[in-house]
Amino acid sequence: MNMANHQTNYLKLNTWSSGDIVLPEELGSNFDKLDEEMKSRGINVKWFGAVGDGKTDDTAAFHAAMIACDKKYKMYIPAGDYRIRQTIENNSRGITGAAPYVDGGQMGTRLIWDPLDKERDLLPCIRIQNAGVKAVFEDFTISGTVGYNSKDLASWVDKSLLDQSLYEMFVPGTAAIEVAGSAKPVFRNIQTSRVKVGQLLNSTKGHISSYDCTWSGMIGVYCRINSGDYLYQGGGISGAFCGILLGTILHAGHRGGFPAHLNRVHLGFSPYAIYQCIDGGLEDYNQAAVVGGLSGIYITTQFEQCGEAAIKLLNKSVSTELKLFGFGFSWSVAEHIGNASSWEYPLPTALKPLVEKQKFAAWFGTIRSPVTFHDDLGMLRKSTAPGSVGTAYIDTLTGEKESDLTGLNVADTVIRRKVTPLYKTADLQTRMQEREHRTLMPVSAPNLLRNPEILTNWIVSNGGMVSLVTAEQVPVPITNEMKQVIGPSPVILKVTPDGVRSPSIRIPFHTPVLPYRGDAGRNLAMQYFILETEFESGSLYKSIGRVTAQDAEYIFNDAASWKTFGWKHMRGRELASQSGLLYEFSIGFIPKSGETYIAGVMVTWDHIGSYSPYPHSYMTDSLEIGGLGTGLILTDPVSNIRYQLSIRDGNLQITPLP
Repeated sequence: MNMANHQTNYLKLNTWSSGDIVLPEELGSNFDKLDEEMKSRGINVKWFGAVGDGKTDDTAAFHAAMIACDKKYKMYIPAGDYRIRQTIENNSRGITGAAPYVDGGQMGTRLIWDPLDKERDLLPCIRIQNAGVKAVFEDFTISGTVGYNSKDLASWVDKSLLDQSLYEMFVPGTAAIEVAGSAKPVFRNIQTSRVKVGQLLNSTKGHISSYDCTWSGMIGVYCRINSGDYLYQGGGISGAFCGILLGTILHAGHRGGFPAHLNRVHLGFSPYAIYQCIDGGLEDYNQAAVVGGLSGIYITTQFEQCGEAAIKLLNKSVSTELKLFGFGFSWSVAEHIGNASSWEYPLPTALKPLVEKQKFAAWFGTIRSPVTFHDDLGMLRKSTAPGSVGTAYIDTLTGEKESDLTGLNVADTVIRRKVTPLYKTADLQTRMQEREHRTLMPVSAPNLLRNPEILTNWIVSNGGMVSLVTAEQVPVPITNEMKQVIGPSPVILKVTPDGVRSPSIRIPFHTPVLPYRGDAGRNLAMQYFILETEFESGSLYKSIGRVTAQDAEYIFNDAASWKTFGWKHMRGRELASQSGLLYEFSIGFIPKSGETYIAGVMVTWDHIGSYSPYPHSYMTDSLEIGGLGTGLILTDPVSNIRYQLSIRDGNLQITPLP
């Protein structure tokens, strides 16, 4: 049989109804007669009626070809433009095109992804879930219909949600290829464009490889579910917003992260080369102690033409076991000026004003040693933009071993907090707790909050009422620790919920006009005692106390839980505000039923001190000054003259001092 002369007669496409492809009896019987070698080379979509003219809807032909693949054969797509309108569920052992479409001078295989459903977010052109173990997808392009670009990002990104790093900042859009389920595909020479996400990592098994691919869109690669072990070799990853996006969705006991091996990959040509957002829900993120950051090995990977930062991770992220052998870093211009001869990838001014742009080339949460940032390909560089501060920002540097930070350009790197192994010793922790006891610290530090023992200073949200009670009016006696820290007769706040909603309470900082203007980068400390009489969820008591600062910054934003009924001492230490502009302290996760009692609420600079309700140094007992010639010395703020106050023969003496 001459297969070339009889393909059209053998292979006829039946009517497509309700999205299902049914091969007619003639097609099914004669398909088996096709030479096995011909089928093994790939099931040609044109056998099933695909046109490839860029106008005809070729979706039905692709579905029929996929059914014919039967998880045994590859699918072959000849050169042409194939308009696809519904997701193609992979049923093949891989897809091969003639070559990726490059431009009018180098035509190839291109799928034009123009879905009927314009509302669903991340709807993929191809979903690889079945028959995707070691299946190879190569030599074709997927192009969407939206011309994403950095200059007009405000059309697709909500500024208020960008400021909160929430995934919801992005308008819904399509994905080129989704890897789902247990699939472990291999990609070679794939190209994506004009889609929201080029490659969507949504699988549960990881082990996904990419060779010489160009992943692009508004986002090049989105690691939505981190299942680990990703390999990218050659090619590039970029996007109108970012190249690689990672999030915080909980999977297999961890939230987010991106463990990958990148070799000879071009990153950048975007506002952000790597960006992390909160995509698992703000409440989940607030409750989490940490989220995953970066790990893996980056070899000859270059961060070129970054408009806002090479790396921007969340403060709660933890990056460890990361080796990056130089950055190959360069800044894009800070503003779009419309110069056609230059690359311009900054965030538009509508999303970030010039004075706030390019503060750091890299932002990290916690870096836990060992990590390595070599300078083989060059170090990070400080921007010349007006708002530039340094090369890298590290919220917390910790671990038992030293890390190599050379590539960050250490002289211009800001490390907010460095936790050494010594700090972890029980002896030091004990000494830190001793500072809280009034018996050891008779003079307390000022409370930065408005007096928490005045009821009108408190604001209750989401239902409920507040009142003040004494130690004799609580259902559980105050503990000896409470007596040491806040005294034997504390004023206690009682919160009574409405039985339906979970209330929260907040109290502003002591200043006539908010925000309270403190020291940027200076450590804060907080403490309070809490007694919950009902469980909030399951068998755990929960609470979260946090400071709200400028630009939606939250300090001490981790929820604590415990199982034992009784008073719980909540503490927070050694965290700082980037701006120093502070608004209020709040306590959340208060149960919907049963009374909750709170005492000793205090926020201080530097370290936790013994409790004071006042915004000035405070003592709980009389101060006695004895000895001859002693007294109290005060300075006149007008004349700067120092005076000694003393008593002689029962009379107050005020004597100027030389």
